Amino acid sequence: MSEFLPIFINIKGKKCVVIGGGAVAERKIKTLLKYGAQITVISPDITDYIQKKVSTGKIKYIKRKYIKKDVEEAILVVAATSDKQTNIKIAKDSSFLINSVETSKPRNISGIVYTVPAIVRKGDLTIAVSTDFPALSRVIKNEISKLYGKEFASYLKYLKQIRKKIQGQISDSKKRQAIFRNIASEKIVSILRQYGFKEAKKEIEKIIDEV
Repeated sequence: MSEFLPIFINIKGKKCVVIGGGAVAERKIKTLLKYGAQITVISPDITDYIQKKVSTGKIKYIKRKYIKKDVEEAILVVAATSDKQTNIKIAKDSSFLINSVETSKPRNISGIVYTVPAIVRKGDLTIAVSTDFPALSRVIKNEISKLYGKEFASYLKYLKQIRKKIQGQISDSKKRQAIFRNIASEKIVSILRQYGFKEAKKEIEKIIDEV
C-alpha cells in the first residue's frame, strides 16, 4: 500500500519555489501555474519556456545557485536540479511541502514529501492517479480521460449553479439532500454518457419540478 495520503490542496497565490531550470523544472512549473501558484525559480540557467514566463511576469526568477534562505516561508518546494546532493539538501531545508526528483529518501526532513500524480481535469472534475510506476499512471489517466468527456465539465458547472438555487429555496435539509442525491445519481451519469448534457439537464429539471 502506498505511504502517501491522497489529498487536494489549494496553492493559489501561495509562495512556491522551484529550484532548477531544466526540462523537469519546466514540467513542474506548468502544473503549478495551472493552479495559480506564486512561483519563484532559482537556477543559474533556465529553459526558453521558463524565460518566456519570466518575461511576461508569470513567475519570478533569481539567477544563481540555491541557498538555504530560498525556501524560507515557501508553502511548496520543488527540488529539480541536476545535482543529487543539492536536491537532498533542499529537501532537508524545506519546512512544508517538498517534491524532489531524487528517488532516494533523505533522512531528518522536517517538511512533508509529496508526489505529483497523473491528473485528469474536465472543468470542476479533477481525478488524480498515482502508482509507483509513472508510465502506468499515464496509461490509466488516458483511459479515465476517455470515460469522462467534456460533457462532465458542463454537468458539474450546472450542478454548482443549481445547488445554490436549491439551497436558497428549500430550507428542509433532508429534502435538499434527497434532491442532491437524485441529480447526482448513477441514472443521471448514465444519461449524460449516452445522450449528452442537454438530455441530462432535462432529467434534472424534471426532478426539481417534482419537488
